Amino acid sequence: MTEMDAPIALADAYARAFHAGDADRLRAIFLPECKLQFVDGDALRCFEARDWIDLVASRPSQAAQGRALDYRLVSAHMAGPHCAAVALEMAAEPGSRFSDVLHLLRIGGVWKIVAKSFAVLPVAVAS
Repeated sequence: MTEMDAPIALADAYARAFHAGDADRLRAIFLPECKLQFVDGDALRCFEARDWIDLVASRPSQAAQGRALDYRLVSAHMAGPHCAAVALEMAAEPGSRFSDVLHLLRIGGVWKIVAKSFAVLPVAVAS
C-alpha cells in the first residue's frame, strides 16, 4: 500500500458517487463548506459543495440514464502526509467531459475533498 492509495480511492469514490447520483456518499466525501470553482468566460464562479450535491441529487443520475461509468485518473500528487491533489477526467453531459482537480486533506485520519476546481471540456463527435 502506498501513501497515494487513499487519495486515489477517494477520487474513485467521488467519480462513482457522482455517476450514481449518490448524494449521501458525496456528503461523506466533501467537507460541506468545500468550494467548487470554475471560470465562466472571464469570471470566477464559486459555490459550496452542499449546494452542488443538492443539484446532483435533484436530477437523473448518469447511471439512471443508462450511461456507463466513464472516468480516468489523470494525475495524483502527495504534497505532504496530510495533503494531496488528484486530477481526473470524467463524463459530463453528452458531448462534454469534466476535468476536475480535487484538493484533499487528511483530517483526524480521514481524507476529505476540501476544494474542487473544474472545467467543462467539449468532446469532438465523430461524423
